[in-house]
Order: sequence, then C-alpha cells, then structure tokens
Amino acid sequence: MSRIGVILGSTRPNRISPEIGQWAVQELSNGSELDYEIIDLKDLGLPVYDEPQSPRASNDYQNEHTKKWSALANSFDGFVLILPEYNGSIPGVLKNALDYLYQEWEGKPVAYVSYGFGSGANSAAAFEAIASYYGFKLVDKNAKLQLSGDTYGADGKLLDPAQIFGAQAADVKAIDAALKDALAAS
Repeated sequence: MSRIGVILGSTRPNRISPEIGQWAVQELSNGSELDYEIIDLKDLGLPVYDEPQSPRASNDYQNEHTKKWSALANSFDGFVLILPEYNGSIPGVLKNALDYLYQEWEGKPVAYVSYGFGSGANSAAAFEAIASYYGFKLVDKNAKLQLSGDTYGADGKLLDPAQIFGAQAADVKAIDAALKDALAAS
C-alpha cells in the first residue's frame, strides 16, 4: 500500500491545520487504497536551514534533524500539504521544511488543501509556482477551503470541519484518485 504524508503547514500556537488535516485524512482515507499519515512540522522542530550545501547537490546531510526529516520524507510515496495562507503566501515554516530536502521530493506526486479567508488562493498559487523546483509532480486535483467569521465558535476555536467544509468534501476526495493515478503512472 502506498503511503501519503499529509504535512501540516503551520506551527503557530493558534493554528487550525491539525483540525483541517485530520478531517482531510478522514475524507481521503474513506474507501482509499492509499495510507494517509499526518506529518506535523511542529514535532520536527527544524531550525532555519542550516545544512552546509544545497540538498539538490547531495543528500549527504550533516545535521541529525535533517537526517530524521529526510528519512521521514523518504518513507512516503507522495504528499498532501495542508496549506494555510499567511500574509498572501505559504507559511515560512513550511517553505523552510521543503527547502531542507530535494531528492526526497523529486518525482513524487503532491496535492494541497489550502485554506484561508480567500480560500488560500494566494498560498495555493505560491505553492504551484514553486512545486516544480522541488521536483514534485503536482496533481491536477486540489482543494481550497473558505474560512469566514462563521467558521469559528464564540470561543474562537474552529467549528467542526465536516460541517463547515462538507461542500468541499468531494474536492478533497478527488485528491485521492489523482494521487492514485499519479502513483500508477510513475
């Protein structure tokens, strides 16, 4: 069974990527032949890129945190990014994590579930513009989730993603088929 890493693209204390990621994994896994697993960048604790050479040149990493990240990424056959929009682009912590590696991404299919008050359209566009530089094969099915004031409860917490984003569940589920097709073609 092919393994797909679902990367939570935020490490902020008030982030909602874990809730959106869990909901996306439930939708993607329902009836799927692929095995989806959450990768939380917060757990990795990567510093700002600190390897002595470019990951494109070599994957002979010097730092233990890079070796761990490389081994984890290598254990997956493809990826789904849970992609928040921060200040019109992707979060710096996600860009940094992607920048650490190259050969581990090369040729692997990737999709995204973006979210924000503009559906994460800017972060989606920013990622689409750079995906090929990492060697990713961006699939043609992705999902964009619209946040609004009604997305949050009186306590400021995200309401149930299944209720809020139910209309986009088919878009998320379509990612599963696109990843399966991309893996079969490679």
